[in-house]
Formats: sequence, C-alpha cells, structure tokens
Amino acid sequence: DKNKGHHAHTPPAVTDSPSNGYHKSDKKTSSLKKFSVSSFFTLTDDKRKALRIYLVVSTLLLIRSYFSGITAAGRETWYPVPLIGFVRSDLALVCALLGSVPFLLLVLGWTFIGVVLLPVLAVKLSQLVMPGPIPTPTQAYHCLGMQTVLLGLLCVPVWRKPTAAIVAFLALAVLMPYVPDQIKPLFSSSLVESIPNQVINLNPSMQEDVGAAALESGPLLDFVWENRQDWVKVSHGRALGYFVFGKNFNHDQRWPQDGSYSLRRGFRLSSYRDTWGESDFRLGFPEQRKRVSNMFKEEFGTGLANIYSRVLNVDPETIVLGDMGALSKMENMGFPAVKVVFPSLFWHWFNNPHTDSYLYRMDEIDGKACDRARQRTFLIPLTEPPGAGLYYWYKNGTRAEVDYKVGNVYSFEVSVLHAIRPFPYFEWKHGMLDARVTIQAFGIPCGGNWYITH
Repeated sequence: DKNKGHHAHTPPAVTDSPSNGYHKSDKKTSSLKKFSVSSFFTLTDDKRKALRIYLVVSTLLLIRSYFSGITAAGRETWYPVPLIGFVRSDLALVCALLGSVPFLLLVLGWTFIGVVLLPVLAVKLSQLVMPGPIPTPTQAYHCLGMQTVLLGLLCVPVWRKPTAAIVAFLALAVLMPYVPDQIKPLFSSSLVESIPNQVINLNPSMQEDVGAAALESGPLLDFVWENRQDWVKVSHGRALGYFVFGKNFNHDQRWPQDGSYSLRRGFRLSSYRDTWGESDFRLGFPEQRKRVSNMFKEEFGTGLANIYSRVLNVDPETIVLGDMGALSKMENMGFPAVKVVFPSLFWHWFNNPHTDSYLYRMDEIDGKACDRARQRTFLIPLTEPPGAGLYYWYKNGTRAEVDYKVGNVYSFEVSVLHAIRPFPYFEWKHGMLDARVTIQAFGIPCGGNWYITH
C-alpha cells in the first residue's frame, strides 16, 4: 500500500471528554427513554400470559356475580362484587371494574402505580357503597385504606413477576376475613376509647334461651326468603344489601318522590322499580305495610307469642304483639320484624355501639301503667353465618361477646350498650344462610301484659 501511496487510516478514539460531545449521562438518558417508552408499554411474554389469565378470571367473576345476584325489595337486584360484597345493581359493575384496575396494573408489571391506586380506590368505592352519613368518615377511610395498602405492599417483592403478584394478592384477599380481631382494623361509629362513657347499665347481662325457637326457626326462614320481594331496603344503607321485612318505625319515612336517581336510593323512582320497596317512601304505602303485617300475623302470630312466653316465663295469653289487640291502632307499634343483611366488607369492619333505650316513652298502654325499667330487646337468629353474634360492654370498657345459634333466643335490657358483631364477608355459597337474618322485637310490661313490637 505504501508503494501505491495509500496510508492506513485509523479513526480517532471516542472519549468521554466534553470536547467530543458525548457523555456517560447521555447513555443513561437514552436507556431511561427506552425503558419509559418502550419497556413500559411493551408486553413481554410473561405479561401477555398474565394478562390472559387476568381477563379470563375477570370474565368468570363477572359471570358468576351476575348469576349470583339476589332480586328483592321491589324488583331491585344486588350482586356480589369480589372483595367488596353485595352491591346494588346500579353500582355493582362500576365497583367491579374500578376495583379490578389495581389488579390489571399489577398484571402489567406497573406494581408501584397499582399499589398507590389501591388506597385511592378503597376510599372512593367506600363513598359509593357505604351508608351515610358516617359519623367519623376519616376513621372508616383509614380502615379500608389500611387493609388494601397492606395487601398491595405485600405484593411489592414479586413486582417483576406479574403472575405471582396476582396469586399473592388474591390469596391474601381470600384470607382477609380470617384476620384476628387483634390486628383487624375496625371502623367504630364511636371512638373506642369513649365507649365506656356510653355505658349506662352497670350490670349488663345477656339472657340466652337455648332451643326456645327451635321448632319455628326453619319455617320462619323459608317464609322470609320466599317473600323477599316484600322486603324493604333501608335507605341510609345506600348500595349495601340491608333490609327489613315488616314495619320499622325508625327507618320508614315519607320523603317527597322527586328526582330520578341518587346514590342513596338508586333508580327507585323509575318505572322498573317498586317505590314502596325503599324505606324513604314506605309511609306513603300504608296498604303495603298492612298487607305484609297481616301476612306475618296469620303465619306466625301464635308461634312468636309462644316463643316470647317461653323466654319471659309467662302465659302466652299475656303476650300482645304489634298490630294486634290494643296495639292495632298504634302505627308505631308494629309486628316483630326481620332484619336481613347481605355479606359486605363494610359489615366485616363496622362496629356500632348503642342502646335501645330511646324506643318506648309511653307511661301507659290501653290504660295500663307501663314499667319502663323492665323493657327488653329480643333477638331470634334465623341464620348463623361465621362471626354472627353480639358485642356488649361493661363500665370498665370490657367487651363481652355472644355467638348466635339458630333455635336460641337472646334478650337483654334495652339499657345495655351493645352492637352487632362484625361478621366476615364470604362469597355467596349457601344462599340465604350466608346472610345475617334476625327477628328483632322490643317488649315492655304494662299491667299484666307484655307488649312486644317493632
């Protein structure tokens, strides 16, 4: 080559010096751009596989929820939304889709975004389905948020394995109902530290009469389930499955029938819902209230009178049930009613300490002097889902618990501070047996009779 006048040309070495216009930081910036634009939105084989699993599972859950819906209370339907519980039809699909977004982000490998989104959705979904107004909403939001954040953070170690993240999240969610009370966040309508200040009965006691309703419980439950279209949805329960079968003087109202939709009542005023099935409008349908009461009296008037006489150890002839005898002319003294609660995450965490002392203020009935100091609450459980029972409190703050057993009757003085024990949400497995179904009534002795009403 030398003979031909050619010389070897060696390109100058590339350095990281500023004079060459190239920096190590440029290489990092290029990689960052590649990650944020390409890697972030490109689906790897693992992500595609996980996404297919997610779509199949989501579709199956939606189908299952649709066919597991329960229609009651005047042609309204409640559907079981995974991890949330039964939600009214107008919000069920919204809650299901919004609640699935963090799972989708986990599947796509965007774990940190999914984790951040979880508490936000937990708060917003609770606003949709939770009864209102809530006395201490911040406490409730913390409760829902704590649990979802905890589940999300536990997925962080497997964030580069989207399939594993989904499996871990679902496994933890399934185990959530079994979390011990000691570490379970509990939303209380009263601050826990202030509960002792509400105790007015210094010697509370809970009377359990074993087998007092054993013969009647099965037929009563069948009767309640077969007539679920005649239930009334408690309006302040919003989108939750919370119903009364019978009269309820502190829920039944006469609100103006205006507007077409609200979170409180859904589409209750539309032509494809029965307006009388909503407690806000119930007093506007006296013929419906009377029909349900008569139906109950004819089927179980004698049976319930016998149950209460066993508990009180009195002659059945001295038991006067609501809408009967001297009480038939007193609109607020209705026949014993049934409370029905569908499983929900809300009921899994909700604690509502209260007394029933506000119920009876009269001094006499039918000319007979009443002994208000002996007023009692009567509860007859028709189902016993896991966790069903009661809390009640002593003055020193000690909390006692009662486990419900079908066939037994539970009674106590109305001055006892008590609460429905939070019961876990499980997927709908056994139909009516997964709901909390209880006959509730309140009694006051006047003269030689016991007047028992709702």
